[in-house]
This record gives sequence, C-alpha cells and structure tokens, in this order.
Amino acid sequence: MVTSDISNIVSFKKDDGNTYDFNDKYIGLKALDDNMFVFSVEAPQEIVGESMLFFESLKIFEPMSVDIGGTGDIRCYFKGVSPIVGKGPSIDGVSKNGFFTITLQELKPAVEDPEEDHVCVGCGFHNFTG
Repeated sequence: MVTSDISNIVSFKKDDGNTYDFNDKYIGLKALDDNMFVFSVEAPQEIVGESMLFFESLKIFEPMSVDIGGTGDIRCYFKGVSPIVGKGPSIDGVSKNGFFTITLQELKPAVEDPEEDHVCVGCGFHNFTG
C-alpha cells in the first residue's frame, strides 16, 4: 500500500492567526490565468455557515495564506466569495448542502527591471540606432 504525506485538509489562514480548515472532500480547485485560484465549496449547510463567517471577515485584497494538504503556505490576496447557493436534496424547501466559491490571487514578487542585471555585449538592446 502506498502512503502519502499530503493530508486531506485545505487550510485558509489570516495573518492574525485565525484559520478555517476544510476536508478536501468538500472543496475543489481551479487555477486560472494571472495566478488566480478559485476554490469551489460544496458542503453541508452547517459547514458552509461556519466557513462564511471566516470569509466574510476578510477584506478584499487582504493578504492571507492557503495550505493545500500540508504542502506549505501559498501567500495570496483575498479577492472575494460568491453568494451561497443551495444544492442537492432538500428538506422542507431548504437544501441540505450549500455551494459557494472563494477567489484568491497568488502574491508574486514584483517584476525586476530588465536592465538591472543586463550585461551588454554589443546587443541590440542598447545599440539601437533607429
């Protein structure tokens, strides 16, 4: 049997130390262009309600971290959450599960000045005569 060091927990961490952990059975991930991550959450209403308290306390562009399976913190900006939508079977018109998305953008270091580390050896970069 193969064992893995990757856990089944996805942790969202505020810089003040407050965290919210999801079991990976409730969460999916889609990576988009520009270092954007969209986490989709489909979970029982109790978990959705608890998690929304955490995410609604964040401000847009607030720095935070996400750790997927204990692989290490990824520094991100919080970009927002979608409204909660009921999913799955319902009891008396209320869905047993809720669905919402969390959008984060990975923090990347600023692009360095291309001339800063440039070593010119008669290149066209500096020898343009147009």
